Amino acid sequence: MTAIGDLLGRLRAYAFLAMMTYVALFTLFLFAAIQPIALVDRRAHRSLGSWLLRVCVPGFLLPPAMAGLKIQVDKDQWQMMLRARLETLLHIVMCNHGSRVDWLLALMCGYTHNPIRVSFLTEGPMQFLPIVGWFRKLCEDIFVWRSFKGDKGRIDANIGSFKQTRTPRAIFLAIEGAIVDHGAFDVAYINDCRQFCESLGYAPFEYLLTPRYKGVHTLAQHAGTHLYCATVAFEQGGKMLNCKLTDPGRVVPDLYSVLRRGTNVTVHFSKLVVGADQNEAKRQCMDNYKYRDELLAHYDAHGCFPGGLRYDALPWQWPSRVSSFVAQVLLGHALASAAGMPLLVAKTLVALFCLLGACHTAGELLSGESRESIPFETIFKSYAYAGRDRKLLAKAKKAEGSPDNVAEAITETVSETAKMFSLMTKFPAN
Repeated sequence: MTAIGDLLGRLRAYAFLAMMTYVALFTLFLFAAIQPIALVDRRAHRSLGSWLLRVCVPGFLLPPAMAGLKIQVDKDQWQMMLRARLETLLHIVMCNHGSRVDWLLALMCGYTHNPIRVSFLTEGPMQFLPIVGWFRKLCEDIFVWRSFKGDKGRIDANIGSFKQTRTPRAIFLAIEGAIVDHGAFDVAYINDCRQFCESLGYAPFEYLLTPRYKGVHTLAQHAGTHLYCATVAFEQGGKMLNCKLTDPGRVVPDLYSVLRRGTNVTVHFSKLVVGADQNEAKRQCMDNYKYRDELLAHYDAHGCFPGGLRYDALPWQWPSRVSSFVAQVLLGHALASAAGMPLLVAKTLVALFCLLGACHTAGELLSGESRESIPFETIFKSYAYAGRDRKLLAKAKKAEGSPDNVAEAITETVSETAKMFSLMTKFPAN
C-alpha cells in the first residue's frame, strides 16, 4: 500500500470511529438522564434502557457496515440463536478471542432480526475509558478484576438482578481470557497455554488459547441449556487474519483495522453442554476448544469451516442504521440549537476525529501495536504495557541461561503484570 493509500485508510478509519463515538456519547447522555428511574423502579429502568438500545445501537453499527464489515452465518445455526432469544430470558455466547472486536460482532448479531439486549463480561479497566467505557458501565455490563473466585459474587449478583426484573438479554464473553500479539510477554503466555494443554493430555492448540473453565462452569449454571459457542474466522483480501498463534503474519483485528478496509467474518455457532461437576466441566471445555481449534485449522487450510455448510451474509439493515444515525445527529443538533449552540454537533464530530486520531496514532507509535478494542484503548494500553517485554527479556537474560531460571523469570513477570493491570485476562487463573 502506498503512503497516500495508507493515509487515506487511516483518515477513513478515524472518521468512522468518530461517528461511532458520537452515537455512544449521545446514548450515554440518554442513559444518564434515565438513571434516576432505577432508584424507583429498576424493572422500568431496564425496559426503557433496552428500548433506547434498540433505537440507538443501529446508528452505532452504521459506520462498521459502511466500512464493509460483513458477518456470514449458517442459516440453521442462526435460527438456533434466534430461537434462544424467544425461549429464555438469558442466553450466554462464548467467542474465541481472535480479535479485539468480538464485542462489535456481538452487537451486530444481537441487533439483527429479533433484537435483544447484549451485555458483556469484560475486564474491569474498560469501564473507565472515555465515552464507550462509561456508556457500557451505565448499560450494567459485568466488569471483572481478579480471579473468577474473587469476582463470582459480582457476576452472580448482576445475572440474578436481571433475572429478577425479567429483562431479556444475551451475555457475551471471550472465555480464553486474553488477547496475544507478538511480543515476548505474548509468546510466554502462548507457551504457558500450550503447556497447560499438554499437562491435561491434549496436543497444544494452534489457533486458540486455553479456556477459563471455572468461569464457564459457573456461567453454565445460570444459562442452563442456553450456553452457546461462536467460533469466528476473520478475512481481509482473501487472507485469514486470526491464523496460527505462532504465525508471524497473524493479525489481531481491532476497530482501526476493520474500519480501515472491508473485513469478512464467518461465524460458526454451536451449543456447549457443561456438567455440574467442575472437573467434568474442565474436560468438556477442553474438548470443546480442541474441536474449535480444528474448525479454525480447517478454515485456514480450505477457506471455510468443515461440514459443507452454506454461510450467508447477515442483512446490512441500511434503513434502520441510517435512520438511527441521522435521527441522533438531528436530535443532537436540535437540542444544541435550542441551547444556543447550533454548531455543537459538527464541532463535536470534528473534535472526536482529531482526538481519536491523535490518541490512537500516539499509542501506536509508543507501543508498536494498535489495540483499539474501544476508543482510546490503544493509548491507555501503551502506557499500561510500557516496558513489559523489555522487563521480561531482562529478567530472562539475568537468569544466565539456566532453563529453570528462565522459565521462573518468565512466570514471575507474567504473573506480576497480570496482577498490576488485570488487563490480560477476564478469568486470570484456571
